[in-house]
Amino acid sequence: MLTTRQLADAIGVSESSVKRWIDDGRIGAIRTAGGHRRVRVEEAARYVREAGMAIERPESLGLPDLAAHARRKATDGEAGEMLYDYLTTGLAAEATGLLMARFLAGASVAQVVDGPLVQAMTKVGELWRSGPNGILLEHRATEVALRALVRLRALLRPPGEGLVSVGGAPAGDPYVLASMSAAAVLEDEGFRATNLGPETPLGTLGLSVEKLRPRLVWISVSVANDATGLRREVLGLADRVRALGGILVVGGAQVDRLLLPRKQALYVGGSMAELRAIAHGLKLPAGGTGG
Repeated sequence: MLTTRQLADAIGVSESSVKRWIDDGRIGAIRTAGGHRRVRVEEAARYVREAGMAIERPESLGLPDLAAHARRKATDGEAGEMLYDYLTTGLAAEATGLLMARFLAGASVAQVVDGPLVQAMTKVGELWRSGPNGILLEHRATEVALRALVRLRALLRPPGEGLVSVGGAPAGDPYVLASMSAAAVLEDEGFRATNLGPETPLGTLGLSVEKLRPRLVWISVSVANDATGLRREVLGLADRVRALGGILVVGGAQVDRLLLPRKQALYVGGSMAELRAIAHGLKLPAGGTGG
């Protein structure tokens, strides 16, 4: 929780301005027993993004990782190269700061993932070819990326009564980052996302569908050693999801190997931007366009 002074210092305005914005309803806050205003960090992040404000003192928000990037403008390509360097050298604070800075500057989580994170991790995924040292760098880079994504998710507002979603990666798929990224994208869209993570049998995912009754289910496919068998399981799960009023979105680096057909309530996504668009569409009133 932030005091009005801390938030004012962070964005370079007077404390009286922050208090006025709170009283006007532009910034959500709670009152302490003594009547003092307190602002959640994720609410401060929302206001900064929507108002297009610069963060002058990231440490006042409790986000010192932002310091190196708060004022730096970089293209997706430049950001991807910087992130690759941070990940492969184990610079977790710098990697976290880069992702946070782009998010606070107005990028969606989907844009952050599809841009610098995908660019950096695509290069990281080739490191194993160089031998044991490359494998070491890849594993360390993945761990740093996961830590950065966890910190980024902490800036997202609690979903409250948002639509329910659940997903993961199937049995035999050990990759963590893609499914966690999908969960973060959905949380950014206001969904209540349950990420079951890697190595999740689709039968288990099906049980979660029956218990949670999600509006959206996702599967991340980074490994498809038995593409035919996995295709059969995915189609069976799609039927269960549709019967309960939901949709199934399947994506990932190896999704094309499944040769999934066009089918009601089954979507094949090629990017986090597509997942975000599908999720956004589910929130619209029947017949709405959002335009």
